[in-house]
Amino acid sequence: MKRQGLLKTLDECEYPSEFLVARLLGKKGVLFRNWEFLITSNDAVESLQNTPFYAFLKKDAAPGIWRFLRHEYLWVYKRMNNKLRNHFEPYFVYQEINTFLVCLRYLSSRKEIEHVVQELHHSLLHNDIQDILSSNLDFVSILQALEFRLCTYAHFFNGLREHYEKKGFAALEIFMRDCFFASLLSCKQSPMVKCFLQYMVDFHNCISTAKVLRWQIEAEPPLISGGTVPVDRFTRAYFRKDLTPVLRYLHLKGADEASSTMQKLETALLCFISGKLQSWSFQRTVIGDVLFYLWEQYRYTRNISMVLNTMILDDEPVRESIVA
Repeated sequence: MKRQGLLKTLDECEYPSEFLVARLLGKKGVLFRNWEFLITSNDAVESLQNTPFYAFLKKDAAPGIWRFLRHEYLWVYKRMNNKLRNHFEPYFVYQEINTFLVCLRYLSSRKEIEHVVQELHHSLLHNDIQDILSSNLDFVSILQALEFRLCTYAHFFNGLREHYEKKGFAALEIFMRDCFFASLLSCKQSPMVKCFLQYMVDFHNCISTAKVLRWQIEAEPPLISGGTVPVDRFTRAYFRKDLTPVLRYLHLKGADEASSTMQKLETALLCFISGKLQSWSFQRTVIGDVLFYLWEQYRYTRNISMVLNTMILDDEPVRESIVA
């Protein structure tokens, strides 16, 4: 069976990599640095009118910020040559995992197919996958079609439909995330991109473990293999009811404070990853520059979304949640 990718197949762009990097550095240079004006604004959307985010927010309100991110990633992907697309396929696939899972949630709850179509707008998922997700098949048939298609990319997806039928949708989501990470980490790729994926595995494992401990869930946390932190360290953290040693293993600043609330933990981990990617960009390599640009677009999107959805809160907790 011929191996098929997970992302759209587009005509190759002939731009040299260095030309694209120069354009991205120019675009990144116009982003604001001080978040105070947005946090304290009485009308956050209008305060962003001189930024690239405004048109999407004006049209779709708060959800528009995530549509901006998908549009921006598609813009970058279209302007990459095939060599760059191959380097960054794992990054873009990682960013599409949530889109894929949201579509499955809509389909499992029998929501109108229009919800799926809207979620897939500007998605980089391959047209074959989008066609299956937006089809009129029943949910089990969609899973069967997805399993057949995804197995052309990696064998990890084998058993997708059976997993759902035996264990239900919550287990299916965990299984799908595991499959995506396993397939991405098994690919030969740039050291920087692979290290980024490993940090995202650490992020998901930290959050999963923290949720289980905070909510006193009896089941062990669903852990993903392949991060920089060995899985057995998370298992020990679970049984000892203390995530702090894992955070110290990551050399996370203020590990005790970071583990005090879920919001502080998420912010600290994302700041840690941002710092790593920024340090790589100082090396002035094409991969480092592009990776940091893509992450910066995510960071701004995440921060703006958080501010827009916490307007009724006091300013200080919002400040503490900004990923700087």
